[in-house]
Amino acid sequence: MTPLLEIPKRIATYSLDAIGSEITSSAVTALSSLASAINPVTSTAYFVPFCLGHPVSVSRVFSINGTTAQGSIDVGIYDEDGTYIISSGSTTQTGTSNLQFVTITNTVIGPGRFYLAVSLNTTQGTILRGLWTTTTQGTIAGMKYLFDTFPLPTTGVTFTNLTNTYAVLPFRALAYIPVIGFTTAFPGQ
Repeated sequence: MTPLLEIPKRIATYSLDAIGSEITSSAVTALSSLASAINPVTSTAYFVPFCLGHPVSVSRVFSINGTTAQGSIDVGIYDEDGTYIISSGSTTQTGTSNLQFVTITNTVIGPGRFYLAVSLNTTQGTILRGLWTTTTQGTIAGMKYLFDTFPLPTTGVTFTNLTNTYAVLPFRALAYIPVIGFTTAFPGQ
């Protein structure tokens, strides 16, 4: 068995393990441009790719709440094919302008490509987010979305590419980059 990562760490949408390098190289958005924003479309799940070079034990998922905590949020992880791995389940959004952690059953994932996922059941709750300037940039980075999805499905999903546009889905929803992630556990935890 491949040993787990020795030092606990966080992997988030903006880290280099995810789409951080695409954001940095394209100058699309920067950490300084992150802002508290409402969820553009109720119950739309956003999927942000990340890669692992070795197995890690996921112990908590998190979001960074914005200035209004309202409704419920679900943060999870799927594999490259859309197979559900783990999520927080429907969790009441609590605390404003702060990290909200949810402890989950330690789950070993990796190596490989995965997706961080998030869905909110309201448009009133806010989380920290950035924006692409075009949906093409999100597509190149590998982001996906799925309509009418709260809580996150525990069955496999079929992703929708960000370049698909619908009259009911505004550009701000397609360009949405939520700040979500997970932490790894100490070995043996």
